[in-house]
Amino acid sequence: MSESPSVYLITHSIQSFEHISHPIRNCTTKRTMEAPPSIAIIGGGPSGLVLARLLEVNGITDYVVFERDQFSTPGPNRQGGTLDLQKDSGQEALKRAGLFEKFSNELARWDAAYFHLLESTGKTIANFNHKLGDRPEIDRLQLRDLLLESIPQHKIRWEHSVKFVERKAGGENTVGDNGCIIHFTNGSSATGFRLVVGADGAWSKVRPLLTSASPEYSGIFFIEAKISHNNPSYPVAHELVGPGNMLVLGNQKMMAVQQLSDGHYRVYFALSVPEDFYKRVTSVDADPSKATEEMRPHLLSTNEFFADWTPNVKAFVENAEGPFRPWPLYFIDQETVGWDRGVAPGVTLMGDAAHASTPFVGEGVNCSMHDAVMLAEFLVSHCGSNATFAHVEEVNLEAALAAYEKNMFNRGQDLIRRSCESGRRMFSDNAGPLVLQMFSGYGESETVESAAL
Repeated sequence: MSESPSVYLITHSIQSFEHISHPIRNCTTKRTMEAPPSIAIIGGGPSGLVLARLLEVNGITDYVVFERDQFSTPGPNRQGGTLDLQKDSGQEALKRAGLFEKFSNELARWDAAYFHLLESTGKTIANFNHKLGDRPEIDRLQLRDLLLESIPQHKIRWEHSVKFVERKAGGENTVGDNGCIIHFTNGSSATGFRLVVGADGAWSKVRPLLTSASPEYSGIFFIEAKISHNNPSYPVAHELVGPGNMLVLGNQKMMAVQQLSDGHYRVYFALSVPEDFYKRVTSVDADPSKATEEMRPHLLSTNEFFADWTPNVKAFVENAEGPFRPWPLYFIDQETVGWDRGVAPGVTLMGDAAHASTPFVGEGVNCSMHDAVMLAEFLVSHCGSNATFAHVEEVNLEAALAAYEKNMFNRGQDLIRRSCESGRRMFSDNAGPLVLQMFSGYGESETVESAAL
């Protein structure tokens, strides 16, 4: 936790939302009657935006979303790839949000739930050429835009990256105020909230109020790149991956390729290496493009990585477009997921902030969206729809949070356990048969004994 700010900062820089002015509120419309926000959602990712939308649907409008990005479209290194939304979690969230029809008819790629599994020699382990269940794909950016369009834009505070959150000294809270002061990196602060929801990812600044648990390095390092339509490797990607996904496995390393909605491919080089691997290989002060060209020959120069892989697959490394994005994978130990409800009244977490996991079962976003569904459901059932949360009884709010967290802890712990187990299989010496077992419950597959590509 950062040091407490000076008295000057507390008294002169805090934005109390009882006095904040917004141009929409100054208009002579019904919105001038909106109550000041008493719910702060930290993070405008899928879980935070789903929660905001579900609050709107249920007539709870006294909330605000604080998001670190400056605009609705994040920078090129933070746009992400494609997501498969599962029926009972991600899709269910969109149904409750009233967004499923638009998702299904305009955005969902129902033909993209296909999967090709290969060894590094080019031998096909399995080709799932039927749907892997009811799991359509959508670009992460498309999902974000769908959710953003569904809530009033004045409810989003862009360029509000949280520096830290603290409790007011002495624990003396006023009615409707849980005592939290949210400090932002832009120099401003905000207080006066009844409920603070941390949906701010693995490195959550809200989490320290509830638990000392923190992410640890998984031992796996991803490097993300792109293959566009005019790339020399595009025809091979189109042949091997098509509209779906491909995994290539080999001796404690992996390559993953997936197609996005505009037809280009995202490629991920996955390595079992130390946490500081990227910094060791590239110049400390190198710009991203220079670092990319320092890393590329390193990945190709030793059999420890991709030098001995089948030529057409190794060419993905040779031709991948940068700048490469280094992505070390972290997770929270499942045994440390959870806290006592009395530790921080009026504060809770969702998604990676509560139960960060590795991505090896492909359910992280689905689980976080389900968190938002359950939190909204318990808030409405205990506190009522069309409620102004500044006036909700504390006992009702705490009952809602306790019920939500009991549900969320179990699901989060299970996700971390399964993701860690899947990761061990994918990066084992005998990865092919072990990974094939993971997909035994999905669709139909053809196992093909193919020659090296």
